[in-house]
Amino acid sequence: MKTTHNRTDVRRGVILSMELVLVLPIFLLLIFAIVEFSMLMSARTRAGDAARNASRKLSISGAPSEVIQRTVFDTLGPRLAVNCSVEIQPALKAGDICNVQVRIPMNSVSPDLLWMTGFSLQGRYLQADAPMIMEHAVQSNDMHWL
Repeated sequence: MKTTHNRTDVRRGVILSMELVLVLPIFLLLIFAIVEFSMLMSARTRAGDAARNASRKLSISGAPSEVIQRTVFDTLGPRLAVNCSVEIQPALKAGDICNVQVRIPMNSVSPDLLWMTGFSLQGRYLQADAPMIMEHAVQSNDMHWL
């Protein structure tokens, strides 16, 4: 009688092990996706904030590109600003549209956890644009932005 009881326990253990083997990869993939996408969305929000802050400074004061880039880097923080590129399109007169574009490589934002599924972060970028209307005419002798 004990041998049949032990066989049932062994079978139950084998079935539970097979369930674990089948479900664990899917569960880990789901956890990796949640972690990666939440890190990407957080960085996308920070890139948008940095672009808006810099564009606002550009539209109000007509500050030079070095000041605008410093504003972007300060808003992003040291980790995101490392490989960031900033494109500044100032307008020369009030009423025209200026734009600040921030691009951050995705692989510097998050570890590439989903590469095995075909979704790799290599060669992909987070991009944020912030067009605004210039409120101040840009002049070469205008130094009030300091």
